[in-house]
Amino acid sequence: MKDMILFPEDIERLDGILLPLTVKAKLLMAVLINRDGRIITFQGSLEKVDMQSFAALVAGATASTLAIANIVGETEFSAMYHQGKERNIYIDALDDNTFLSVIFDGQTNIDRVKVFVRQFERELKAALFAVYNKSEDQVDLDLGFVNDSFQAFQAGTSEVYESGDKVQPSGDDAPPQGSQDAYQYLFNKRKKQLPGR
Repeated sequence: MKDMILFPEDIERLDGILLPLTVKAKLLMAVLINRDGRIITFQGSLEKVDMQSFAALVAGATASTLAIANIVGETEFSAMYHQGKERNIYIDALDDNTFLSVIFDGQTNIDRVKVFVRQFERELKAALFAVYNKSEDQVDLDLGFVNDSFQAFQAGTSEVYESGDKVQPSGDDAPPQGSQDAYQYLFNKRKKQLPGR
């Protein structure tokens, strides 16, 4: 699996493709998942869905489907469709690293979903290619913010540093106390700031 470094502008570009796909195909949710079972980004929502478990299980299902394909003499099955009583899932392998998983209900049908997935597939692949193929000089990591925030978390304070200023967030924006995962907090915070969330 290729390494991936996601910046807010990458998420924004991917979301800018997923949002119209979700609306036009009348999807409940569209999720980009890498082969490791991690969520890259998503649009739409479902109540009471553990997104991390969903992503991990989609990756596992596609891995077992690959094994089935090999048994029957295929190199892969590029798409899967699971039909439920009320909700359905369609999974499309966009490249060697990424799956698009869409969830839909009776507002649409599998044929409509496939048509719109094909329509947006080229854009998604191009955006993902750009993410996976960044050169070293395109990646400028300013880790000072992360390091300062992580040190504040380890010290058990609620201070985080943004642009050199100390900020003391509260409520939903408050960082976890103690030695929680600062990176995950920062990722979630930045994701909230993007349009479509």
